[in-house]
Amino acid sequence: MLADDFFLIVWDTTGTGKPRLYLQGLTLGLAGALLGELVLENRVTVRGARLQLLDRLPLRERVADGILADIANSPQHTDVRTWLAYLAQRSLPDVTGRLLGIGLLECVTPKVLKHKQNRYFATEFGPAVWPSTRLRLSLVRRRPLNPYDMLLAALVDACGMTDTVVEDTGHRPEAHRHMAAVLAAMPQPLSDLSRHVSAAVGDAVLTYRT
Repeated sequence: MLADDFFLIVWDTTGTGKPRLYLQGLTLGLAGALLGELVLENRVTVRGARLQLLDRLPLRERVADGILADIANSPQHTDVRTWLAYLAQRSLPDVTGRLLGIGLLECVTPKVLKHKQNRYFATEFGPAVWPSTRLRLSLVRRRPLNPYDMLLAALVDACGMTDTVVEDTGHRPEAHRHMAAVLAAMPQPLSDLSRHVSAAVGDAVLTYRT
């Protein structure tokens, strides 16, 4: 699922077991990906700053269905940034729990918990690196992206992680040009969602640096 792929890009599950992005930005990106799963499945849509419920039909996936139920039960809350902030509080345990549950991750808990983050390691190398590899090849080779990968690319870019995905500095100019084309061609709900994630992450960066 989208948030799982986003996590595997922004967390070094095949090396250090640590995040590649500061935690607040990472959790906001995951929150955007969790909302994105519902947008892609036509359960909700984003119009400007407004999140709108379209269909209450469950997806038969625990995390997504829990978020869908929260949205359905809170019709008074329609601001996208409000939902991003709310979901960011739980996005990391929600997504890692899902990946742990299907056996794609294992968790190593530090012996001294104070000020230390759990480390997460992939149980298989191939599936762990495929989201990043797929995105890098698409950007560098200027391949067309489906809506799923469009939103994945947009969220990665919103969190300032494009250059992390495209490690070869010689390939980055072409990748950034294709990223710009992808962002310009995105369906409006996906574009609006990614812009709100970018703004939220930008605000978090200012807070993180002060």
